[in-house]
Amino acid sequence: MELGLYLHLPFCKAKCFYCDFNSYPIKEEKEVLPYVSSLYREIDLYAKKFKNATLKTIYWGGGTPTILSGNWISNIINFLKDNFNTAPNMEITVEANPGTIDKEKLDLLLKAGVNRLSLGAQSFNDYFLKRLGRIHTVPDIISSYLQARESGFDNINLDIMFALPDQTLSDFQSSVKKAVALKPDHLSLYNLTLEEGTEFFKSWEEGRLNLPDEEVECAMYSWAIDFLKKNGFEHYEISNFARPSKRSLHNQIYWHNQPYLGIGAGASSFIKGYRYMNFKDPQRYIQEVERGKFPIEEGEKLPRRKRMGETIILGLRTKEGVSYREFKDRFKIGMDKIFSSQIAQLVDSGLLKRDEDKIQLTPRGLFLANYVFQEFVDG
Repeated sequence: MELGLYLHLPFCKAKCFYCDFNSYPIKEEKEVLPYVSSLYREIDLYAKKFKNATLKTIYWGGGTPTILSGNWISNIINFLKDNFNTAPNMEITVEANPGTIDKEKLDLLLKAGVNRLSLGAQSFNDYFLKRLGRIHTVPDIISSYLQARESGFDNINLDIMFALPDQTLSDFQSSVKKAVALKPDHLSLYNLTLEEGTEFFKSWEEGRLNLPDEEVECAMYSWAIDFLKKNGFEHYEISNFARPSKRSLHNQIYWHNQPYLGIGAGASSFIKGYRYMNFKDPQRYIQEVERGKFPIEEGEKLPRRKRMGETIILGLRTKEGVSYREFKDRFKIGMDKIFSSQIAQLVDSGLLKRDEDKIQLTPRGLFLANYVFQEFVDG
């Protein structure tokens, strides 16, 4: 069995105003030590359970993994590689926030086999960085990026957000142009979503958040698609753009609904039709692992129909769409046998296009993807 592996570090220097990820601010690295010890234990538990599994990718997210020292990061990655079978040329990604990496740390990551860096830039405008609650500045982004290049990283992603409070189309265009000027290998563009429990959601409820309207948001996204295509990027997934041969291998595991293992507090896994999630609270997670138990809070065996719907939803996120043949090979029944009415309705609405091989989102469907996906939820 081949797996993608996601590793979660739920700690950061400060909680951003929009963030609803499972993350907690800390002041000193030593606060993380008990958690890191539990990561080793959970890795060991799963290495024994999946002795014959081969890791295709490793993706370390958070929080901010690079608040840890280079030695801690590289030691954990080496421990993973020592205890699991690994695929040749395995992709290993580490998320990093600008200002949390230096030459020594980058050199250690490279030595451990990290070959892809994802920098959480979010904006190339200091006003909007402050508005988001980010602790870095534009010079920090540029410095961290150039340091990574100088150290030898040849696969760097930049995260950029849009539809921010007070942001105009011109503001967004300026950020994207500055990002592209650095010549990254990959760009991830995410529109701001308001999630309950965040500072932004509270501000919005109180009427203190001036967000761009839907028309402006669509204009931002449409312009970015055209601009990035002209600058040599392939729009291969709703939010993701890559230079040739620089697609994210790990994220493609999710979009193709393939098996993945999640390690760390709040991490989720999908293996052999089962989906399960670890305890989100780091202390509860640590307690469970220290008892020698898998720290699973909840799980379910996904009904076949639900797996079918999710396969379509995830596949439609990609440039290639969903193949009729691959769907039938996987589920032993044709897609049109299960979802003919949904597909026909969405094609008639101009949100899907189909040919004899596949279904795909249309340009209009890209803007209304969530509406399209809802048609395939639970059939």
